[in-house]
Amino acid sequence: MDKDIPVLSDAPVGLEQDELGFGRYVDPLVQVITDPATETPFTVGVYGSWGSGKSSLLRMLDQRLAAEHPGRTIRVHFNPWVHRGEPHLLLPLLHALQDTLEQDGRHRLREAAGRLGHVIAGLTSDTLLRKVSGGAVTLDRIGELSRQYAEQRGKVHSELRNLRRTLQEQADRAAADDARLVIFIDDLDRCQPHEIVDLLESVKLFLDLRHVIVILAVAKNVVDQGIAMKYREFGFEAARLVEIGDEYLDKIVQLPLTLMPIDPGAFLDRLPLPGGLATYRELLAGIVAPNPRRIKRVLNTCAVMSVVGGPPLRADIVIRLVVLRVQSPDLYDAIVARPRLAAALEDMYAGRLPLDRPDRLIERYGQAEAEPMAAAVRKFHRSQDYLGGVFCGTAFAEVKDELPGYLTMLGR
Repeated sequence: MDKDIPVLSDAPVGLEQDELGFGRYVDPLVQVITDPATETPFTVGVYGSWGSGKSSLLRMLDQRLAAEHPGRTIRVHFNPWVHRGEPHLLLPLLHALQDTLEQDGRHRLREAAGRLGHVIAGLTSDTLLRKVSGGAVTLDRIGELSRQYAEQRGKVHSELRNLRRTLQEQADRAAADDARLVIFIDDLDRCQPHEIVDLLESVKLFLDLRHVIVILAVAKNVVDQGIAMKYREFGFEAARLVEIGDEYLDKIVQLPLTLMPIDPGAFLDRLPLPGGLATYRELLAGIVAPNPRRIKRVLNTCAVMSVVGGPPLRADIVIRLVVLRVQSPDLYDAIVARPRLAAALEDMYAGRLPLDRPDRLIERYGQAEAEPMAAAVRKFHRSQDYLGGVFCGTAFAEVKDELPGYLTMLGR
């Protein structure tokens, strides 16, 4: 491998760097958002696994709207992960909306921002509600606290009703200028599951409004985890919890858009691979997961290790081990614990490992290691489709004495 290391950025990309071919999603989404015939409220759910490119798609969509429909869309960007841990993610979302309206050049929208700011300030009054409902309570104070609680709860409910009314007024003002509010919510799946569910409920409750379109990017399995936590006390089976997650999202999202898996080979062809890695393009294409973030992580690690380790290292061994560490950490850890497991899996995939002959296994691995090695092989053999490409041939057997050094260099 050469020493020129073009480390690949994991930051979201725009239309000018569409390595994922996401342009095919952007045009129809722009049409849906800007078409007067699209009835609102309307929510688009962009579904994809961690690292699949959801953020890049949202950036491309924002760029296209800004370039081609600047006056017809008021684009609000909210990243809940930045505000993770806050008791109410709704409040920073409202602040993002207020900031966007304040920056808009239209006078009536700046006035709307001021009105929204007043309502947001009123919402902070629920701190008293938390105060009167927490802490030690003596019997002689129960009556007074009950009165305070009821009074404060009424104020909070009133402010929440006022909030929805105010938000609708802001959306109506935008519509009077022939514009729609388009709210981008990204990185939601980085938050805690309960935070995700709480924010989704807030979106349904407060942003389900005329002239408002929400673009929601999330990994669906994380929503399922949040639903599982919310309803775990009801004792539902796992399959039913997944169904509940689907039903939950169906009530919020009108247009579900699941990102199609990428073609690893085509994606690799669009990336600036170091010369040495380019030589192993076919090996990489056959074993990397169809996930842009994981592919870039594999390439960056391999490129750096090629310099750190120096020429004696075999590039194909480094690639195989890095892929295992990124995509199958449990198997990688098992190989770190038993380096001979890598060659054993090669033999198993080639039909050379006599698992049904304990005496042969003892002869090969010794009395103490024979059964643990056989158990590990049974556990991981064919556990994932791509492993056949990792353990084809005799690469690990050829470096069995040097393999501990590779593992030490890569670490856990």
